[in-house]
Amino acid sequence: MTEYKIIKNCDIYTPIKIIKNGSILIKGEKIAKVGHINESEIPREIKKYSFKNKLAVPGFIDIHLHGGEGVDILGSTPVSIVKALKAHLKNGTTSLLPTIMTASHQQTLQTIKNLIHIKKKFKDIPEIIGLNLEGPYISKEKCGAQSTKYIRKPSLPEMKEYIEASEKSIKIMTVAPEIDGTINFIHFLTEQKIIPSAGHTNADYSQTEQGIKSGIKLATHLFNAMRGIFHREPGAAGALLLNNEVYTGVVADGIHLHPSILKLITMVKPQEKIILITDATKFYGIKQGASFDQKGKLIGSAKALNASLKNMIKFTGVTFEGILMAVTLNPAKLLNIENKKGQLKKGCDADIVILNKAFDVRTVFFKGENL
Repeated sequence: MTEYKIIKNCDIYTPIKIIKNGSILIKGEKIAKVGHINESEIPREIKKYSFKNKLAVPGFIDIHLHGGEGVDILGSTPVSIVKALKAHLKNGTTSLLPTIMTASHQQTLQTIKNLIHIKKKFKDIPEIIGLNLEGPYISKEKCGAQSTKYIRKPSLPEMKEYIEASEKSIKIMTVAPEIDGTINFIHFLTEQKIIPSAGHTNADYSQTEQGIKSGIKLATHLFNAMRGIFHREPGAAGALLLNNEVYTGVVADGIHLHPSILKLITMVKPQEKIILITDATKFYGIKQGASFDQKGKLIGSAKALNASLKNMIKFTGVTFEGILMAVTLNPAKLLNIENKKGQLKKGCDADIVILNKAFDVRTVFFKGENL
C-alpha cells in the first residue's frame, strides 16, 4: 500500500478558507499538507488523484442519527447496526455519534454495549467518536416519537451504569430542564464531560435559561419537540435560539422546520453555533426526506447531510462556505476534537469528501483511503 497520496486540481474548503486549484498531501491516515504544493515537495512513490472542477471538503460529522438501510440502532444486532452506519459513510459522513432513543434500562444498556463492540471491532464504517443518549430523562408532554412507557426521572445510579458500559464514550445527553432533579443531573453530566443538550422539553423560557446557566450547551433539534416561541412566553426554543453560547442542532430536511424558520435561525444564531444533523431513521439510504410513523407522526429524517446543506443554501440564502462549517468544524468544536476532525489542515485525519459543483458526493476518502 502506498503511504503517500495526493489530491490535486480541486477547490479546497478547509472550511476556514478556500484554496483554489489546490492540493492535499496525505501520509497514511493523516493530512500532511494543504495548499499549493510544488512537485519538489511530492514524494516519488505516491498515488495521485485529480479532481478538476470538484470541491474537497472535510468529512462530515453527524452528531445525531438513529439508523439507516432499514435498521434501527436501538435493539438491533451489531452486524445490522454496521449495515446502517455504512450507509452514512458513502454519503460523506466519516464521523458520527450513534444516538439511542428512550428505552428500558436493559435495552439501553445492551445497545451501548453493542456500539462499543462495533467501535472496537469494525473499521469499514464511519468512526464512532462517541455516543448520544436522546433520553430517557425527558418530558412526556414533548416525547415526539419516543415511547412514554420508558420515560423517567433522572437516575444517577442508572446513568453511572451507562457511563461504565460505554467506557466513558457518551458525549451528549438530551435532558428536559423542567423535570425534577434535572438541574443537579446537568451538573453531574458536566462533571463527567458529557454535553447536556436541551430537547424533548416543555420548559418555559426561564426554566431553559436556568438549564443553560447550569451547563446546557446544545439544543438537540431546535424547535422540534420543545415548547416553541409565543410573544408573551418565548419558551425553550426562544431561550436556546437567543443564547449565543449554545449550539443548535438543526434538521434541515424542509419538513421538520419551515424554510422561514431555517432562515430565522441563520439570521439570529452565530454561524459557528449551527450544527446540521440528520436525525436519521432506518429509512435513511432507502428514501429521501422526512420519516413518519403509521399514524402520521414525524419520527425523524432520511436526508443526507449534503442534501441538508443544499436546503440551507436554497431556503436561507447562506453561502456554501458559510454553512459548510455546520457539518464539519462546528460539531468538531462542540466535541473538542477540532485538531483531529472537521478541518483540512496538517495533522488532521485524512477524512475528505469530494463534491461536484452541485454539492453531490462524488467520492470519499476515509482515513486516507479512497472508498
